Amino acid sequence: MRKAPQDAFLRKLSPDAWYTPSIKQHSLEKLSLHNRYAGLFNNAMKNAWPQRAYIGLYSGAGRAKVDPTGEIIETTAMSLFRLPEPFTHHIFVDKDPRCIEALRGRIGTLADPPLVTFIQKDVEKAVPDIKATLPSFSPEKGLLSLCFIDPFSAELDFNVIRELGAAFRVDFLILLMSALDIRQNFQRYLEEVSDTRIARLLDDPGWREDWAKRGVSTKDLVHFILEKFDAAMTQLGYEASSPRESKPVRVHGKGVLLYHLLFYSKHPLAKKLFRAARAATDPQTSLGF
Repeated sequence: MRKAPQDAFLRKLSPDAWYTPSIKQHSLEKLSLHNRYAGLFNNAMKNAWPQRAYIGLYSGAGRAKVDPTGEIIETTAMSLFRLPEPFTHHIFVDKDPRCIEALRGRIGTLADPPLVTFIQKDVEKAVPDIKATLPSFSPEKGLLSLCFIDPFSAELDFNVIRELGAAFRVDFLILLMSALDIRQNFQRYLEEVSDTRIARLLDDPGWREDWAKRGVSTKDLVHFILEKFDAAMTQLGYEASSPRESKPVRVHGKGVLLYHLLFYSKHPLAKKLFRAARAATDPQTSLGF
């Protein structure tokens, strides 16, 4: 049985007393890409942006157990505090009290506790709290944020992205359940017209009509979803996501598509940095998959 890959951006740990959920091996690609980009982001932006906030939606517990190896891995929230150039503010949102309690406890053990806000709510209900928590900014004291959205399903309301992107300068790294949820359950979402999950995700209540007009088959579904989501993001003023800002993640060792990691920014430098982070985490060259 192959163990979790050795990677400087993935830290293996011993068990502790707090809640530790399980993850699959494919999640290691996500963690490594997130961690690399967060490091590049802070290093490149530290002089231009004195305030750099991190917003973690569906933040998790800070550690997870890899199935089937059993290894304990530091996940995105806790990995932030090992960056050479840290964020100045951190906001973590999760509705699971076990995750918030565990993350609070683990961060509390750090020698130099950072500036952190914990919000135990549904992500869709947490936007007012996030907006109230982010520091004030001005032309003299700018604020740039990175928001990582890491849901377990396609049940994400696009209004969360719209409200944060309209109020602040925010780059988004988004896990889009293009296959694991949407493709697996597509027929149900298509036929049950009262189900608004895809409409809210794509910011398009007429997506069913568009799907019918195109007359495409389900093999084209993932492309359809990515295209519609991209259109919603460009309506907010973000640059379209090219294949270099769209990383597919597949079942470990099988090549079956699970989801996409999508990156959106309004600045070409950020997109360039993400492409560099993605190239460094190519599973064929860096993670040994």
